[in-house]
Amino acid sequence: MSGETVTSRNALQFTNDNKNAYAFSGEVDIGNATTTMLEFQTNSEYLISKLQIMNGTTSNEDFKYLVFFNNVIVARWHFLYASTTHQSMPNTLHLTIPPFTTVKITGRNETSSTGRDHTAVITANVGMPQRVGNEA
Repeated sequence: MSGETVTSRNALQFTNDNKNAYAFSGEVDIGNATTTMLEFQTNSEYLISKLQIMNGTTSNEDFKYLVFFNNVIVARWHFLYASTTHQSMPNTLHLTIPPFTTVKITGRNETSSTGRDHTAVITANVGMPQRVGNEA
């Protein structure tokens, strides 16, 4: 049902008016193995979205994040947390997500096997594809 707050690594939700979409990963433990934070598929809509990733590190660590569209990497970045002043700093990426796209966001701790809590959030404005063809 749209309009409910759902925490899941594979749920894209829509507001009741279908003008906005969102996905929340919940708390995900990111260690030195690549871990999926969010994965979902769009339908006929496109999304003008903002991805935010936050973590709870308290030490010097380097995190690698990847964003895939249909198993193709479309964004890759590293964040080096050099001190506790960066704790839970939101990292934001703006994405236009096409229709019929499987979206996957992963994370990995490049410097430590110790897991750190992460959350990933996508919020988006929903667009519909333009009508194609001649109108009578």
